[in-house]
Amino acid sequence: MAGAQLQDGVASDAKVRSQVPGGARERATQGVAHPPTGPHSLARSILETLAKGGGDLLVYGALRVVWAILRGSSLERTRGVLESIGGLVGRVDRHHRRIVASNLAIAFPHWDEQARERVVDVSFRNWGRLAAEVIHAPALIAATRDDSWQQAAAAAAAARKDRRGLLVLTAHTGNFEMLARCWAARIGPLAVFHRNLGNPYVDGFLRRERLAVKMTTLGRGQSVRDALRLLAGGTSIAVALDQNQRPGHGVFVAMFGRAACTSTILARLSLATGTPVLPVFAAWQRSETVALVGDLIEPPPLRLKGDARARAIAELTQRYTTAIEAAVRRYPEQWNWAHRRWKTRP
Repeated sequence: MAGAQLQDGVASDAKVRSQVPGGARERATQGVAHPPTGPHSLARSILETLAKGGGDLLVYGALRVVWAILRGSSLERTRGVLESIGGLVGRVDRHHRRIVASNLAIAFPHWDEQARERVVDVSFRNWGRLAAEVIHAPALIAATRDDSWQQAAAAAAAARKDRRGLLVLTAHTGNFEMLARCWAARIGPLAVFHRNLGNPYVDGFLRRERLAVKMTTLGRGQSVRDALRLLAGGTSIAVALDQNQRPGHGVFVAMFGRAACTSTILARLSLATGTPVLPVFAAWQRSETVALVGDLIEPPPLRLKGDARARAIAELTQRYTTAIEAAVRRYPEQWNWAHRRWKTRP
């Protein structure tokens, strides 16, 4: 039943596509270039595949070398190097700089240009800091003070029911990657949704790094049964719900007073399983990543169907988004403003 409910949105999308007239589909495919066939095109395809594979291996090899060098260096030096690179990227990448400034203008229209530019600069440097801390993750996890995780651990223990896992609402604030790794290492097994990288070798390396601290990844497109199985087995699932969704793939809720297309996966998982949602966000406080824990968000106690279920999904998703907005307002310089959060319009 839970799996069927979670697939409602996918089924409705497929139904809409099936209602497109055949003639319209045929017209849409007219003029589309089909790949040539024959021995020459086959040879070219093989060469292109080999070239891409070789390029991916070179990138992966370079990453491993740089990773080893930086991990052998001190955390402070690694932070300094990568934050400087992030700041340099922020000065030359005008495209993403405009996106950050535009998003800040939406969220904080009362800010003057000087305040906005300061956060723009810090936003790019934060990516360097995040990467530096992930490289030194084992040492940072070992050095994390227990008292900084007591609140999160207590909230997680109180929210769990019958040894089931917990649904965790999070966002791309502070070092969100370190938050997940610390949770997995100090509180219990955690799974996160992960978009596969274009380079399979780099993607596999990062997955192994996560798995070393009991952190599982759920790829996009995987069956929701995987998520349900992990929850039933006691693994918590974290969902970053601050990413824009394509038209038809989310619901519109208010964020900073503007409609934002938002995924419904967290609300659907909560409704289908009766599992509560615990908001937990990462924040840098001086040199340490801490967990900002919000109030538990319980789903309605009854099984809902049709319009009542759709309304509950929208209402829950709005509550999640309101919690994210509160965390961003508290630490505005620590959110990922380079993402086009309001790209999809109603």
